[in-house]
Amino acid sequence: MISVIVSTSPGRETQLQGCLELLTRQQGCVFEVIVCDDGSIGCQAVCEAYASRLSLNYLWRANDQCPGRSRNLGAADATYQQLVFIDSDVLLNPNALAAYTRHLQARPEWLIYGYVGYEVQSVAPSVLLPERTVNWRDPRFGWIGQGLRPADKLYHSTYECAFAGNFAVSRQVYQALSGFDERFRGWGGEDLDFGERAVKMGYQIHFLLDAWAEHQLHQRSDLFHLQAAESRGYHYVFKPHPAVPYCVCTLADPEALRHLEALIQQHYLKTERQS
Repeated sequence: MISVIVSTSPGRETQLQGCLELLTRQQGCVFEVIVCDDGSIGCQAVCEAYASRLSLNYLWRANDQCPGRSRNLGAADATYQQLVFIDSDVLLNPNALAAYTRHLQARPEWLIYGYVGYEVQSVAPSVLLPERTVNWRDPRFGWIGQGLRPADKLYHSTYECAFAGNFAVSRQVYQALSGFDERFRGWGGEDLDFGERAVKMGYQIHFLLDAWAEHQLHQRSDLFHLQAAESRGYHYVFKPHPAVPYCVCTLADPEALRHLEALIQQHYLKTERQS
């Protein structure tokens, strides 16, 4: 059993609808959904439309552009010991939650991050919701020949690849890290800080291709995206790091990996357009 914490914000109503639709299609696990809304006026209605199809709790707070606060709010409300965090613009493949559940049950001390298409220049029709357009390419992995290969950075500066838009962690580890640092505002930083603190406290970060997801396109003209990191008062500083003191794993069921690679070759690469 797993708690799925979905962070959303103003202007993401359409994306939230797609996100919740894919959650209704998850197979092989019992889960609840907690939607944490950073001050929108329309996301509650979207959640109400899915109340009969999902075990769903909706939490609203005044907008302050703090994704870490949304995630901490959701984690505090969660019922189960396994936590999955996704952003409301993410479409999880139908087997993702079951895959997260299996791996966290086996290694509850790990932080596990799923493949997610966040490269904004790589745009294609969704295979999960064909009427939607998505980013599909995850630059943490390269496409070599006919297969996915982890980028070198995945094994060296691992926590600088720890993107919170699609990842899982046990409640015990989350609490040991004291959750996300709420001093961060706007896009990015709070998740890299979370990953860095995890590694420095002796926890391990690994990457799960079975939990792959698409990223729905949306406007990037709001303050959440445009505000310069240096103007937010607190931001993550990239700096040279020693290699992590453990062997980073790229986790993948062979059949699930073949399926993802086939989708990349037969759909995304053939239909991709550059934005």
